[in-house]
Amino acid sequence: MNQFLRAAYGDPCRECGFEWAVGPAVCGAIVSEAPGRFRSLLSGHDGKEAHPKLEWNATAYVVHVADVLRIWSDRIAAVALGASDPVVPYDEDRLGDARGYMRLPLPGALWSLGRAVGDWQAAEQLAESATVVLTHPEQGPLELDAVRRIMAHEIEHHVGDLLLIVSP
Repeated sequence: MNQFLRAAYGDPCRECGFEWAVGPAVCGAIVSEAPGRFRSLLSGHDGKEAHPKLEWNATAYVVHVADVLRIWSDRIAAVALGASDPVVPYDEDRLGDARGYMRLPLPGALWSLGRAVGDWQAAEQLAESATVVLTHPEQGPLELDAVRRIMAHEIEHHVGDLLLIVSP
């Protein structure tokens, strides 16, 4: 289990209830179902809705999840294809600013999330035929199942944010 993330978020996560012991099948279902869940949650909304306790609007969280899936897809694929370079961290707030998360249109964000899930699934499939261990400077060695949990938690955590944003 990822002790770094357990310490950071709790087990279960203090905000979203995610349990870090979930298996690969549950993680896969969470990722696969993400586009439909996000689309359903945001049905009838324009994505500009925000909540005072959160830093981004609804669309920004959709784009953020899509970017996280793509970034980790690249990382998984690189190791599956023979790279041994350590994970290069990034600042999600700076990425959000650079990409203009807060100003992007919701339909494109939802489309992007669906594409990102496809990228993740392709990278995951590629990694199934290799022994994949990523070296993260903060979290240490991460096997594929640990990264699956990171992706599932990311989705569950931001579904919670969207529920907060769109709830009356």
